[in-house]
Amino acid sequence: MPNGAQDQGSRAADPDAGAAQSLAETLRQQTQGYADKRKADAARLVSDVGDAIRDTGSNFDGLPQLKEFFGQAALGVDELADSIARRSFSEMYDEVHAAIRRRPALATAAAVLAGFALYRTLNASKIRPIPRSHAVIPVDVFPTPDL
Repeated sequence: MPNGAQDQGSRAADPDAGAAQSLAETLRQQTQGYADKRKADAARLVSDVGDAIRDTGSNFDGLPQLKEFFGQAALGVDELADSIARRSFSEMYDEVHAAIRRRPALATAAAVLAGFALYRTLNASKIRPIPRSHAVIPVDVFPTPDL
């Protein structure tokens, strides 16, 4: 025979579990929406870089080999932008994870380089003190007026 207090406790826990499920679902949807927006922004940024490369290459009318090089580079960057827009976040994560597992030394070197670049960027933004002059000015150069 079930205890009345236990029966009430299980009914009271159900709304809390439903609220937690709802909160978790809302949080997951917001996170997915944020990731999709950032993915679209990244694809747009990469596409803009491709356009800038293409525009730079169009200035080399007298050098067809160099113009072709910039055109091919722009096509490669555009393909990367399309790939970013087409794939889901989990697919990109899985691909990066597999690449890191295939070449851990290269991944470590890239992480160290990125960390160093971030350190230099953050360190450069600090206000640096103006170095004080160590020059000694003799007293005789600036005579003081007699009172």
